[in-house]
Amino acid sequence: MSIIRFLFSLITILALILIPSLSCAPEPIEAPPPTPSPHVVPTAPTLSSPTNESAVSSLTVKLEWNPPTNATSYSLQVATDSAFTKLVVDKAEIASTSYEVTSGLNWKTDYYWRVNASNNSGISPWSGTWKFTTPVFQLGKIAFTSERDGNFEIYVMNDDGSNQTRLTNNRANDSWPNWSPDGTKIAFQSKRDGNWEIYVMNADGSNQTRLTNNSADDGWPAWSPDSINIAFYSSRDGNGEIYVMNADGTNQRRLTNNTADDTSPAWSPDGTKIAFSSLRDGNPEVYVMNADGSNQTRLTNSPRWDWVPAWSPDGAKIAFTSNRDGNYAVYIMNADGSNQTRLTNNPVDDNWSSWSPDGTKIAFKSNRGGNWNVYVMNADGSNQTRLTHSSAEDSQPSWR
Repeated sequence: MSIIRFLFSLITILALILIPSLSCAPEPIEAPPPTPSPHVVPTAPTLSSPTNESAVSSLTVKLEWNPPTNATSYSLQVATDSAFTKLVVDKAEIASTSYEVTSGLNWKTDYYWRVNASNNSGISPWSGTWKFTTPVFQLGKIAFTSERDGNFEIYVMNDDGSNQTRLTNNRANDSWPNWSPDGTKIAFQSKRDGNWEIYVMNADGSNQTRLTNNSADDGWPAWSPDSINIAFYSSRDGNGEIYVMNADGTNQRRLTNNTADDTSPAWSPDGTKIAFSSLRDGNPEVYVMNADGSNQTRLTNSPRWDWVPAWSPDGAKIAFTSNRDGNYAVYIMNADGSNQTRLTNNPVDDNWSSWSPDGTKIAFKSNRGGNWNVYVMNADGSNQTRLTHSSAEDSQPSWR
């Protein structure tokens, strides 16, 4: 028993020694969680193509940039001013490092573009600003009206008079062609439905579509430079007034409101003004107004007819027709009405003017050959050259 009692005592003593030491053992330390990667906002992209100050060859342009680290998407802005207040493209969430602009651009225009990058952490600053320029659109096409086939139809030709091609074919009259700014469409007036209405067609004459539908006459269509609107003449309210509508014919609204006729609207190249003819002072004179119809201002003041204004592509000049010197002739003036100068001087009539897209020439109609035909001259009136040689009337040239 003494041995058993001894062993029991030994076990008790060992337990008293070990149990406190075990209870004081340090608890295991858990490994710290992994440190997350820092959230980094991407830096601004750098632009690559087209290169700065470059000229592109069409109205479709592919804009490219170099990707900064950590970027997941991009935003692109294209504008006609370097302050980006006049946006033509404002595109976000672009997944690639390029974007093809296929619509919204005009010919012979400077554009500015920039890009920024974004990810879940934020948006980078904008990149630097680059500029590109679109070309003059295929210089060399003139649409015009001709009666050579028995009634007035729309034709088109090269600017040297070659390749004269008929676009419309109706028993009623089609006239007053006006090119869309991108050269893909032609607006015109047609009497095929009993009275003058405005139509639009593709540049090859296809897809002729009616835009207006009134019991009164609608005519003299004129595209806005951004292709969004068409200004036109209408007598729907009892006398001729200037109206404007969306390019698809919707949202037709009146701009002028006079008891005398207002006719032949023409947009300024920057889209802010419309020149037109008005009889409000007893005889036709050329006026100008803001594109919303406000601030209507008289530019010409003669006892005879001044009418059918046409803006130069740079917006600095307005060509018009006047018989102030005894017969109709083509004149030119500054956009504010100053410096009115006669360009043609023939004993017969010269009428109707349309500028070439580069502003160096003016097309017009003249009956100096015994009947109306289309002519062209330099913008200073020199080098007057006949383009059509029809025994019927060729008139109302529209150049692009």
